[in-house]
Amino acid sequence: MEEYKKKIQKKLVIMRIIGILLLLVIIAEKTFLEKNAPVYAGLLGGIAVGMLPITIGYCVRFSNALKDEKKLKEMYIQQTDERNKEIIKETMQTSFFIAFFVTVLAILISAAFSKIVAMTLEISIVVYSLIFAGVSAYYNKKL
Repeated sequence: MEEYKKKIQKKLVIMRIIGILLLLVIIAEKTFLEKNAPVYAGLLGGIAVGMLPITIGYCVRFSNALKDEKKLKEMYIQQTDERNKEIIKETMQTSFFIAFFVTVLAILISAAFSKIVAMTLEISIVVYSLIFAGVSAYYNKKL
C-alpha cells in the first residue's frame, strides 16, 4: 500500500503543476492573446477554464485519499479491479472506433462545403491511424 500511496502523491504533484499551468494559461490569455487573437484566445481560455475544475477535483480526491487510509484503500481496489480495467479497455477501444468513423462521416459531409476542413479532418484520420498503429505495435511487443 505504501507503493500505491507514493504513486498517488506523484499524481497529486502532477495535478498541482497542471493546475498552476492552467492558471498561467488563463492569465496569459486574458493579458496577451485576447487583444491580438480573440478567436484563438477564446478557444485556449475555454479549454483551460474547462480543465481547471477537473484538475482541482483530482487534487481534492488525491489529497483526501492520502489523509484517509480507508479512502486510499477504496481507490486502490477501484484502480486494480480486473472488471474495472476490462470496462475501461473496452470503452477506450469502442470510443476510438466511433470517433474514427464519425470523423470519416464528417469528412464526407464537409467535403461538400470546404476542402480545407475536409483535408484537415483527413489529416486527423491519418494521425489517428498512426497513433493506433504505434500503440498496437508497442503492446504487441510489450505483452
